Amino acid sequence: MSAELWVAVLAGAVALAAPLVLAGVGEGLVERAGRLNLGLEGMMIMGALTGVWAASSGGWLVGLLAGAVVGLLMALLMDVLVQRVGADEVVVGLGLTMLGLGLSTFLFQVWVPSGQTNTSVATVPHLPVGGLADVPVLGPVVFGQSLLVGLAVVVLVGAWALLRFTRFGLQVRAVGDDPAASELRGVRTRAVRSAVLLIGGSLGGLAGAAITLGAIGSFTPGVTAGRGWIVLAIVIMGRTRPAGMLGQSAGLPLPSELTQALPYLVTLAVLVVTARARLRSAVRRVRTA
Repeated sequence: MSAELWVAVLAGAVALAAPLVLAGVGEGLVERAGRLNLGLEGMMIMGALTGVWAASSGGWLVGLLAGAVVGLLMALLMDVLVQRVGADEVVVGLGLTMLGLGLSTFLFQVWVPSGQTNTSVATVPHLPVGGLADVPVLGPVVFGQSLLVGLAVVVLVGAWALLRFTRFGLQVRAVGDDPAASELRGVRTRAVRSAVLLIGGSLGGLAGAAITLGAIGSFTPGVTAGRGWIVLAIVIMGRTRPAGMLGQSAGLPLPSELTQALPYLVTLAVLVVTARARLRSAVRRVRTA
């Protein structure tokens, strides 16, 4: 394989990793606080559609913001159903994913009826780095990328600094490690978990918009192609830590068959872990009774 081809492959891998990093950072924060967002795929595909629709009249920046907003609204709905109504988190998450997949297809067909030409919009421009993009190897791989790659790096570093150096980050880690002890120390557990879920939903919607506005410039039903489930796998393998998520996002070699099976594998894993956690909690209560 020629050097030029290797450079092209690396540059493409970096560009494709940007949406995964954005969504993975958000989901990592959610799981670090002891919650789980199985609605991520639905939030991403709704963000992908909303991003193109908003960008068609307001430009790529408006499209990215619109994608983040729709992800935020879906996360808010999930938070209300789980924390206020008391619905099961796994069921609500799966329901939101199915809602997002179905609703995005329906709205797209209303927006672009069958037989009409699909709407195309301008994509996110490249980083303004001047002549650095012409540097051999590093130029196209690092500096010849769109603004989304730079945004993903900023979000990743920001999440790391948030967890490590801020009071809110300390509360997130404490709530995830021991919510009961956190409550006794005055931490508002529900508020912290609500906040990280809204952050995760916003980044999920932004990641969906990044998929369509990063290079494609248009929406087609199912365009996220299971990336929400891939992100969940990335977060699990990265152990909810930003650095671990970056490494997995940059080089996760998943065959198409495994990608198609991920929704079922992740759901099964979640059910097993949830059942074990409930069993340990029940045993602990019996022993202390």
